[in-house]
Amino acid sequence: MNKRRAAGFTIVEILIVVATIAILTTITIIAYNGIRQSTMAKAAQSDLRNVSTEMERTKLKEGVYPTTLPNAVKASPNITLTLVKSSDQPFYTNLTAVQNGVLFATICQALVDEGVGKGVNQGGVTQSYVTGCGNWNHGNMQFTGWTTKLWNTPVTSQQLLNYSNSFTTSDTWNKSQEPVTKNFYNTLVTRFTEQGGTFPITSFWDYWATPGNGGVMAQPLDASPQIRSSYCVEAQVDGYASILWHIEQNDKLIEGSC
Repeated sequence: MNKRRAAGFTIVEILIVVATIAILTTITIIAYNGIRQSTMAKAAQSDLRNVSTEMERTKLKEGVYPTTLPNAVKASPNITLTLVKSSDQPFYTNLTAVQNGVLFATICQALVDEGVGKGVNQGGVTQSYVTGCGNWNHGNMQFTGWTTKLWNTPVTSQQLLNYSNSFTTSDTWNKSQEPVTKNFYNTLVTRFTEQGGTFPITSFWDYWATPGNGGVMAQPLDASPQIRSSYCVEAQVDGYASILWHIEQNDKLIEGSC
């Protein structure tokens, strides 16, 4: 007598079905997330284009960019818009090599005066980590403070950024020196280029120079430079840290932070 196989699925068949369903579910979730991320990124970009329109409309009406987002700007659901900066700055053209160095040093000292070189230590005390920007001769410039750094020409933006981004201190009580240093150098590089400075910097000046001793004399900057307005607005998608875009006064969308 032939034995018939009992109706139903074997354990192996059930496991295959479960595994197949799991794979299909995973594929569906990945596809859905991909579509959602793409949709949210496009929404963020659209919001930034609207921001650009309103910022330019305000400038046309008032002569300057606003320091807060215009009331007409409305963010899409789950998107946060942040006006990171809005400023009017001098812009210099046709700089000589020495004037280029003068501009760099001038901005550096301005940042010190603004307190950009300061930070709060673990005890809640404000410390001045970067205290000055000095020149002794045309071939280098020195940043003074808790960590003194001498920069010999030619000075490139990448050198400055690499140094600041990798800067560390073993002083655990003053760990805030690390983000302060990074912010100081990054702000310096950004402001320098925004005001017409160019890298590499090939000359500073000799502080002891006079018209008759052969040294490299400092050359003053134009007393009446152009004034350029600028802004930067970020769009961050809530729940998606990787979706971050920004737009500047040139109306160009750029992925990442300002």
